[in-house]
Amino acid sequence: MKQSLFSARLSNGIVVLGEDLPGLESVAVAFHTPAGAIHDGPGRCGLANLSGEMMLRGAADRSSREIVEALEGAGIQWAQSVSTSHASFAGAMVARQLPVALPIYADILRRPRLPEEELDNARQMVLQNLAGTEDDPGHRVMQALRQLHFPHPWGMPSEGLSADVEGIGIGAVREFVAAHVRPAGTIIAAAGRIDWDDFVRRIERLFGDWDSGATGTVVPGPRGERVRHVPHDSQQTHIALAWSVPPYREDASYEASAALSVLGGGSSSRLFSEVRERRGLCYSVSAGYQTLRDAAAAVCYSGTSAARAQETLDVMLAEIRRLPGTIQEAEIERVRARAKSALVMQQESSAARAGWIAKQWYHLGTVRSLAEELARYDRLTVASVEAWLAANRPAGLTVVSLGKEPLEVPIEVPA
Repeated sequence: MKQSLFSARLSNGIVVLGEDLPGLESVAVAFHTPAGAIHDGPGRCGLANLSGEMMLRGAADRSSREIVEALEGAGIQWAQSVSTSHASFAGAMVARQLPVALPIYADILRRPRLPEEELDNARQMVLQNLAGTEDDPGHRVMQALRQLHFPHPWGMPSEGLSADVEGIGIGAVREFVAAHVRPAGTIIAAAGRIDWDDFVRRIERLFGDWDSGATGTVVPGPRGERVRHVPHDSQQTHIALAWSVPPYREDASYEASAALSVLGGGSSSRLFSEVRERRGLCYSVSAGYQTLRDAAAAVCYSGTSAARAQETLDVMLAEIRRLPGTIQEAEIERVRARAKSALVMQQESSAARAGWIAKQWYHLGTVRSLAEELARYDRLTVASVEAWLAANRPAGLTVVSLGKEPLEVPIEVPA
């Protein structure tokens, strides 16, 4: 498929991205504004999430209900979310509806009503979502791992904490939106069947006169302790561990993510084969790569029984230790095949592509073509992954367990 990528920058700092996918009848547009959870502040974890929910509850001359009716009446599949770095509002639709969608999103970002009478309903929506995740022990152990491993506030949960969300008032929401929903740092990305020149003209008309004030900076705080046990009365124990690896913006991230895929990326991985299949120690085990813009982590997880938790951790650490010097060509071939297949299949989804090009711009300051990405995976070899592993042995592990009894945890992987 021929790929056409575009970018422009408005005078107020908004970056506009586009990918024309003429084989599709749909288009997706995503608005990412730098009102992410890193700006929540002490005792207000969840403020960004609550503010994003409130922004949909009335904007300009539309009530909350009228916004939903306008979006769904045009057949727009809409979504709102908050990450560590951004508040995001997105919609996917047939291409002819894009001119209908853009003014609605402009109102949501630029003219949200933030009505006090909607705050309790918005809060309950956030709290109900939190209740589901806070009751999930696997989610809890991973949440604790991020809080400890990444510098504060980058490790704080973007969805919030129930105790903090309960106490957030409308004044805090209004101040947050005024301070952080700003054009500087905002990315607007569209993918699918688009007329790029027409899209940019519409964005310029709708957003070009938006005030160009900058959002606040965040000073990184300390990381947490390296080992934590979270008491939980259960016959299960959940184990999560992490160590630092290069972020996505660094070329070495490809070798790092490839090594982690070999270690725990699916049912052909080392951890799955050794810990789950051969030894039968656990019902779930995996390893993966998580990246922020300036930091990233290798993350491993296992859910097991309390009786076999210590052995599960010991074998996971042994497999991590065994990885350097043992990578096989067949394993790298599987990594390449999975990664390239995901990239190619992504071309069939306008929403996936809009999200991907926005992510690339945020991390890299540019958008790589599909050909460039595929070529990068073609350059992965056993030698390049082994060279990275040899120079970057896991160190400074953060380990969290959740269950009845704490585990014996070496902070470093023994050589």
